[in-house]
Amino acid sequence: MPTTPLSLALIQLWIADPSLPWSNPVWQSLTHVSGDPWAYDPWRGVTRVTEWTVDTARAVEAFMNNCRTAGDLGDVAVKGKDTDHEGRSAWNAWVKTSWPKWDINKLVDNILQESGCEPHDVMARLKCKSTDDFPTMEAAQVKHVVSIKLADALFGDDGFTDGTFIVPSVMTFISTVMVLTWSRYRKAIKRQVDSIAKKLQEVEGQWLAWATADSNPTSVELRAYVKKVDSLVTLISAFKDKETVEKLNTRREQVNAMLAGARIHPIKLEYMESEQMIL
Repeated sequence: MPTTPLSLALIQLWIADPSLPWSNPVWQSLTHVSGDPWAYDPWRGVTRVTEWTVDTARAVEAFMNNCRTAGDLGDVAVKGKDTDHEGRSAWNAWVKTSWPKWDINKLVDNILQESGCEPHDVMARLKCKSTDDFPTMEAAQVKHVVSIKLADALFGDDGFTDGTFIVPSVMTFISTVMVLTWSRYRKAIKRQVDSIAKKLQEVEGQWLAWATADSNPTSVELRAYVKKVDSLVTLISAFKDKETVEKLNTRREQVNAMLAGARIHPIKLEYMESEQMIL
């Protein structure tokens, strides 16, 4: 099922309740947009979105109004070149560039971390062994844990009915944000795991090269090796992999001992002999 883009999710929220999100004070404090973004003053030539001309704002306004009256919102919002092309393109581009500036991803990340739903915590809780095991958002059970906190952080009291239940349109918007967040996490975890695998291979390859060859590593080389190990420990610690961290810490201690010994006498090859670290 295709993921709803943020530009469309914001339109859906606005259609469901024109006061959301742009007239909501909490949302305004996050985005620094003090009303409908497409508002403009034709007499003074002033637009609310500074990078838009009056003609652009007018085109976005027309596009939004057409979305509101459309029988199939998804069709209108994603069409190619038609009478709404200029307004649609300007809207999509503005949301894409503005979202990072609003730091909403950071807000979501903080709420997930505070709730014990940060992706590394989830992987450890579910005992995931690889990125192939990275759980779906449903399996991780994160949405029901953070939805109320997120609704409050984004919209305050306006995000709720009777002060308890989340407004349905807000819940739909939060679901979209969470789906996109989880997709972002999946990609980030994959990059981290690939980086760990590469760094582990480098560290182990260097160790074996020193151990099996007639090698006499310099202090500079040993210190560089320790830095690589430290970097790996930081990365792997996030995944709660205590066994690998312990092995790396042992390796660090061995190399530090060699550095200390190098100040007294040259490093001998036999000093490198140790059981290969299996990761």
